[in-house]
Amino acid sequence: MSDEEPIDYEAVRRRFPWVGLGESGEHDLSTRYREIMAEARKNREIVEAIDAIRLSA
Repeated sequence: MSDEEPIDYEAVRRRFPWVGLGESGEHDLSTRYREIMAEARKNREIVEAIDAIRLSA
């Protein structure tokens, strides 16, 4: 058993009444995350290519 206390979801809802009212958008967020990671990978490859050119010159 965990030493952490369980989350009191009712207390969270009382403090932040909008929680759980809309769609989570999880699909949209995961799609955007994949897009960001693909762009970062491409940018990293570009930087590595530029560094390789600099080192060879």
